[in-house]
Amino acid sequence: MKTIILSLALLTGATAAVQAQTTGGGTRIGLKVGVVAASLAGDDKDFQGDVQNRFGFQAGITTTTTLGVGGLFELHPELLYSQRGYQIEDFSKTTFHNIDLPLLARINAAGLVFEAGPQVGYLFARKTKYDDSAIPDITGRGQLNKLQFGYIVGVGYQLESGPNVGIRYNRSITKLYDGDAALPGGNKIYNSVFQFQLGFAFPGSN
Repeated sequence: MKTIILSLALLTGATAAVQAQTTGGGTRIGLKVGVVAASLAGDDKDFQGDVQNRFGFQAGITTTTTLGVGGLFELHPELLYSQRGYQIEDFSKTTFHNIDLPLLARINAAGLVFEAGPQVGYLFARKTKYDDSAIPDITGRGQLNKLQFGYIVGVGYQLESGPNVGIRYNRSITKLYDGDAALPGGNKIYNSVFQFQLGFAFPGSN
């Protein structure tokens, strides 16, 4: 809960600071939902077997602040609940539950949006369910890194009336497991997520 409150404060503060420094810009608050296709990346990702996509969802709030005159450049922080994870065929399904705070720079070319930027995430829960019912589920975070840094690149389309759509790729640069984790195949394992999103940006203030 403390992490969620801190994230909300950072999101609000970043938006307010930028808005105060821009001339002729405006800020729009929005909502977003999406489907994610999550997997793992890295040299050691197949330490349990052949890794496949694990589908999940995400949802949250967004702000978009126009920088300067003309509306071409935007700052776009978000606060999202996001699922990540992976599955091993005929063996297990793992879901990670995260609170994510992306801080994106965007180019809005008459509605066509290109975006990129860093993201910080907090892993607050994990569940691994095995296909063999004799093996108990795992719910603890264990040696997983709880604070995760990464990057996002994406493209989308924003209608002036509010609706928007986008597709993104999100990759962590923090290893999935901490440095002391003893894994059979090594520890070069990272989150790798494709995100398909729908949203709505409410009319903003200038």
